Amino acid sequence: MTRLVLPPLSLILGAVLLVLPFASPAFPQDEDSSFSALVSSGVCSEPGKMMYNSLISKIDDAQKRWRAGYENLKTETDIAAYQQARRDFFYAQLGRMWERTPLNAAVTGIIDKPEYRAEKILLETLPHFYATGTLFLPRPEKYAPPYPGVLVVCGHAAEGKASDYYQGLCVLGAMNGLAMYIQDPIDQGERLQHFDGEGNPVCHTTFAHSLAGIGSILLGRNTATYEVWDMIRGLDFLQSRGDIISDKLGVAGNSGGGTQSSYLMALDSRVFCAAPSCYLCSLYGAQTHKSVPQDAEQNIFGQLGFGMDHADYIIMRAPNPTLLNTKTGDFFDIHDTWTAYRDALRIYSRQEHSERLSIIEIEGEHGYCPEILDATVSWFLRWLAGRDVRITGSYPLPLLTTDEIKSVPNGVMALPGARTTYDINRDYSEELKETRKAGLENLTREEFAERVRRTAVIRPLEEIPYPEPWAVPDRPEMAVLKTDSGIGIPICRQAAGNGSGTVKLIAAETGNQSAEVSRIAKEIGGDRGDAVWSIEPRGWGESRTEGTSYYNKDVFGPDGTVWYLAYLLGETYVGSRAEDILAAARWLKENEECQIELTADSPSSALAALHAAAAAPELFGKISLGADILPRSWAGYVDSAPEPFLLQNVIHGVLRVYDVEDLIRFTGCTVRQ
Repeated sequence: MTRLVLPPLSLILGAVLLVLPFASPAFPQDEDSSFSALVSSGVCSEPGKMMYNSLISKIDDAQKRWRAGYENLKTETDIAAYQQARRDFFYAQLGRMWERTPLNAAVTGIIDKPEYRAEKILLETLPHFYATGTLFLPRPEKYAPPYPGVLVVCGHAAEGKASDYYQGLCVLGAMNGLAMYIQDPIDQGERLQHFDGEGNPVCHTTFAHSLAGIGSILLGRNTATYEVWDMIRGLDFLQSRGDIISDKLGVAGNSGGGTQSSYLMALDSRVFCAAPSCYLCSLYGAQTHKSVPQDAEQNIFGQLGFGMDHADYIIMRAPNPTLLNTKTGDFFDIHDTWTAYRDALRIYSRQEHSERLSIIEIEGEHGYCPEILDATVSWFLRWLAGRDVRITGSYPLPLLTTDEIKSVPNGVMALPGARTTYDINRDYSEELKETRKAGLENLTREEFAERVRRTAVIRPLEEIPYPEPWAVPDRPEMAVLKTDSGIGIPICRQAAGNGSGTVKLIAAETGNQSAEVSRIAKEIGGDRGDAVWSIEPRGWGESRTEGTSYYNKDVFGPDGTVWYLAYLLGETYVGSRAEDILAAARWLKENEECQIELTADSPSSALAALHAAAAAPELFGKISLGADILPRSWAGYVDSAPEPFLLQNVIHGVLRVYDVEDLIRFTGCTVRQ
């Protein structure tokens, strides 16, 4: 690869472009062209992986920082400070929760089995926000109350608590003297929220959780916020019962329930004993490098950048008893799980309680199995009931049918006044409209710029690396601007101009070679003799990410996997792309000694352009957008959700600070009809 220094921009084009007020670049106007400026200039060999590779490099650097911080935990004081810092961070990232309101706990039915009793439970974890559960109790003639209590949380099974192994754990615990309360998560079991006009469920589990996640993230929450709150209220319910020992509580769950139980055991000190299954590994390891970052609730904003990995969920509760249930063939990497266990064990050992942390590994694929159920109940009996017994060979168990375990006849949404996560988000969004208005009142443009930079995670202009221009062989109208490590921004001169002193810059989601960019270039510059350039911010045009089918591309866009990597690092796609626009604008302004006017070719690129103009208003003389590409109001989306929305346009907590109309107002954006 030969690095070339570009000549002054006024000389970069060929003679044909210089003699005409406008001329199209000498390459096909074809969005599917195989030509790649990024490859030919030597910046990267696989443009579609450019963003992924850049983020993985940052994750590797973050892991080194995590390891260095972990190795400094030498004393009880060190450990306590480490635990508290992560709990504080975790709660902050979950966002504002709610005041405890009456649970209005109702027993909607009782089932007597020879081996146990089951009470069908209905709670209001928030007013008219219903949670359905089942409390499995020992036979009092065999085990006299009060009992230790265990909250069981469900993985991503559509049937929720009715799932065989999930209720099976509860049956086994009750048969051995434990009170086991299992609760449906949102969008599972009896808590489905989406129905068509004929009353049929539209979606559930992971897809539904991702839909709930978008509006929640815009408000500074997460799907996990709702799950953690439901679990907190589940513990409240257990403690309200006279037949349950209030300070002998545990939590268990598998897969998505492994996520939930890991969160609760880290956050709520009432959980003395825990047994998460098929989840704990490392987000610095295979989960980001070989797999996908999983579902909305399994990714906490900025946790890897801050330094909160899976091992920390165990460390945060040390030295309380914790059992890790694992499977050799799990897609949650078993080697990373053992590393997390060893890291946590070193902390337990320093606290002289290594016996309180244990791990089992069972042959097989992801999920509960009879051996894990046996080991989990044995663990709870040891630490909650003081009975060191080994349970084996318990399966099959006398389970309830799907109809038997129902708390209500037709699901919670059939109850009078029942509310969804979307209703609750709408209420919060409405509240934030007033606080945003008050917070933005009397702000200067510079003060607004600082808030935009902080919220969208945009560095001050002086901290964005000055771009290094790399020529594209045989393409005098093109260059690649190298900014951050491994990141290149293709830039193309669409019109030469006649020296008017104004350069129009197009932020191009569709790519420099697209017909749409060519059309806009003629519209805004060709007839007036202004120079027109276009750029492809990262992840667009040549570096567009193909994505995976794990995140529904038609609903969330093609880049869900990589978007969540940025989310875990505490970055935003909008902010990173705004930085690319800023880098290009500064380069053009300093080389051409011109005034920059900014525009875009799509709602997504318009959003990035508005953020660039808001974050560094000194760079731009003007920003204008076509009326057909004005970005959608985030508050408007929350008001109408659930419906499709591109992850690339989601910024964590943005509605606590500003909305799209505020960007338009503060940047002085004009709208082209």
